[in-house]
Amino acid sequence: YALSATSTSVGNSGGSASVNVTSASGCSWTAVSNAAWITVTSGASGSGNGTVSISVAQNTATTSRTGTVTIAGQTYTVQQSAAPCTY
Repeated sequence: YALSATSTSVGNSGGSASVNVTSASGCSWTAVSNAAWITVTSGASGSGNGTVSISVAQNTATTSRTGTVTIAGQTYTVQQSAAPCTY
């Protein structure tokens, strides 16, 4: 299995991303989020080549955060920036 990317960066307001999965025909795979603020919106499972889409929730904390999604046994890392400080 191979992923088109191994990581992505998202702003504090949240957003979405997608990653392509390449595998041999007939080989099945799954995608599972390991963080509550990351949701797999499509492509949670597949066979052969496919695309996994994720949604990232807004980060309201003033610290950045990092989470992962396990896709076809590979780790896809999501880095999200912190919310700006307000005074």
